[in-house]
Amino acid sequence: MTLGDKIRKYRTLKGLTQAQLGSMVKLTGDRIRQYENDVRKPKDGKLFEIADALDVNPSTLAEPDFDDPISVMHVLFELEDIYGLHFEKVGDNYQLAFSKGEYSSANWIIEGLAAWVKKRDELQPDINDSNSTIADKKNDYIRWKARYPYNFAEEITSNFALVQKFNEDASSLLPSGRQPITRFSEFYRSLLALEDAGVKFTISVDEIIGKRSAAFYIELDYIMNSSDEIKKLYTGFRQCWYDMKEIGIEIHESPVPVNGNMNILLYSDNIQLIALFHAHIRHLEEKKSPMYEAEIEDTLQIFNVPIKEYA
Repeated sequence: MTLGDKIRKYRTLKGLTQAQLGSMVKLTGDRIRQYENDVRKPKDGKLFEIADALDVNPSTLAEPDFDDPISVMHVLFELEDIYGLHFEKVGDNYQLAFSKGEYSSANWIIEGLAAWVKKRDELQPDINDSNSTIADKKNDYIRWKARYPYNFAEEITSNFALVQKFNEDASSLLPSGRQPITRFSEFYRSLLALEDAGVKFTISVDEIIGKRSAAFYIELDYIMNSSDEIKKLYTGFRQCWYDMKEIGIEIHESPVPVNGNMNILLYSDNIQLIALFHAHIRHLEEKKSPMYEAEIEDTLQIFNVPIKEYA
């Protein structure tokens, strides 16, 4: 949030017009408008006057001073507003937490935190490390933080090549006479086959690049090191996505970090796939109940419709 955004936020909260705020600090409404649009920046003395007129602590508007505990508190308040940051008391300590899913930007923060924890653990000095190794680890850690997120992006780029190589190698596992799917129920059967074989994956309906999408995640290391039978099932399932793409459904595939581990993500904002994923997620939740009655066949019947009708 820029300084101008903050002035506008607290002026509106106070119920003042730009002209009213201007008159309170011996400025014109036009000058306040310039401040709010970040065309001009008030000098420190005038910023304190504006804060006083808005009845807020100057640290709320000022640039963060990380040597000042009060300024740090106001930074944390702003992180709560933007990313859903909050603290949870555990014993005598407070732990920082973000609520995944409630704030779209928070998901990227969570993945950044996961990568941070992973790198910090990786570069922790070991009792058997020499002094030079300890120094190298310390410098590597400093460089990692200073370059973030460049190192994050480089990891994703390198994993694009890994995913592509895996898909090329695994394509030989597909049956030579395999026919492309034409109905959503066939796609669903392929998903169920993965589940029945105990393949580890996650499905969800997420906000991805501003669009509500059906999303499938599987850990890259896991699938690369699985048995040929599991690779065959996954490759057949992945091919179903691309069968739908050939028909006209928008499909995307990319490596993404999830909880610090690189995953292959397949996703689509197709409304029928979203409905199918919602239905299966409901089945998974109902399975936990002792009153659960399988309705998979009913769901297969519901989605026994041509893919081309939703392309």
